[in-house]
Amino acid sequence: MTLLTGLVLIVLGVCVWLFGNRMWLLGAAAGALLGYGLTGIFPSLAGGWLELLMIVGGAIILGVLGFIGKAFAKIIAMVIGFIAGGALVIAFIQLFSNSSSFWTWIAALVGGLIGAVVFSRFLDLGLIIFASLLGSMLVVRGALTAFSLSLVGAYSTLIVLILTVVGIIYHNRRKA
Repeated sequence: MTLLTGLVLIVLGVCVWLFGNRMWLLGAAAGALLGYGLTGIFPSLAGGWLELLMIVGGAIILGVLGFIGKAFAKIIAMVIGFIAGGALVIAFIQLFSNSSSFWTWIAALVGGLIGAVVFSRFLDLGLIIFASLLGSMLVVRGALTAFSLSLVGAYSTLIVLILTVVGIIYHNRRKA
């Protein structure tokens, strides 16, 4: 089951990394990363069909929200930015340790607020940055899950950051 979950995360990560400037796809990535982060916080959900359901369900819910929210683009962007920011903070914290605490939730709340502000003020730049970050994080988390790799801490974070920079450059060249 972990192979299937990892492959789902990798495929979604690559799609977001390449085509993430679409709000529905970015929402799907944020939902999947949030679902994966929640399975890390609640270990009883991890490792089975429930884990896959949390990931796919989060992706579908936020993907649909991003798709139908064209009329309320600014509000939907802020919501997706909030969830993406919080999910990214949780994912980065989980790269360094498996434990979660009250401070993890506080950090996720701060990350969510920063994500919402970035999306409300700089929508195009926010799409590029969050698409690259979410795609990179999903690819790395998917590879760690699918192939039972033990790249935790600095190495996996370095890979995420390198992929993010390459993704930002890719999206900027595509945009121009």
